[in-house]
Amino acid sequence: MATLESSDSNILDAEAINWRLIVYPLLAVVLLIAGGFFYYYYQQNQRDLVEAQARAAMLKATTPDDLIAIANKFPDTDQATLALMSAAKDSFTLRDFDAAAKDYQRIAAIPGATGELRDSAQLGLASSLEANAKIDDAINAYLAVAQEGDKSPYAPFAYIAAARLYDQRGDKDNERKILTEASSLDPDSQFVKEAQNRLKQLDAESMPPPTTPMPETPAPAAPSAPAPAPATP
Repeated sequence: MATLESSDSNILDAEAINWRLIVYPLLAVVLLIAGGFFYYYYQQNQRDLVEAQARAAMLKATTPDDLIAIANKFPDTDQATLALMSAAKDSFTLRDFDAAAKDYQRIAAIPGATGELRDSAQLGLASSLEANAKIDDAINAYLAVAQEGDKSPYAPFAYIAAARLYDQRGDKDNERKILTEASSLDPDSQFVKEAQNRLKQLDAESMPPPTTPMPETPAPAAPSAPAPAPATP
C-alpha cells in the first residue's frame, strides 16, 4: 500500500489551514452584515411604533399645551416637529406671541430641521416678534432667511418683509439697501418684482421737484402826460 510521504502530509495540512483562514473571516463578515440589517430593521420598527404613538396622541390634543407635551414626550420624531408647528400656529392665533416665538425657535434649532422647514420656522418666529412689537428682532429674523439668497425659496418674501419694517420706521437708506439685494434674486418672483417697483418709487421720491419759472412781472406803464389846462375866458 502506498503511504504518504511527510512532504505530502505537510501539503494537506497547509491546505486545511488556508481553508480555515478564508472561511472563518467570511463567516464573520456575513454574521456582521446580517446583524447590521437586523439592527437597522429593529430600529426602524421601533421608530415607526413611536411615531404611531405620537400621532395617536396628537389626534387627541386640543390646546397648545397638549401639543407641547407631545413634543416633549416623543422627542426626535417627525410628529414632535409637527406638534411644535401646530402649537406655534395656535398660540399665534390666540395672540400669545411669546409662546409662538418660543415654539418656532425650538423648531429652527432641531438638528434635522434644514431647508424649507427651518426657514418656515424662522419666518414664523419673525412674524411673532413683529406682532409683539419687537421690531429689531423681527428684522434680524427676516434677514436670517433673506440672506440665504437663491438657496431659499422664501428669501424674496423675507427681504420684502424686512424692507417694509424699515419703511415703517422711515429708514429709507436701509430699506433701499434691502430692496437692492432682493432685486438680484429670481426675476420671475413676484416679490422680486415688487422690490424693483419699490426701488423705482424711492428713486422718484428722492428726485428734487422740477422748478417752475417765475412769471415775468410786466414793466410799469409810463405816466401819461397831464391834461392841458382849460383856456381862460
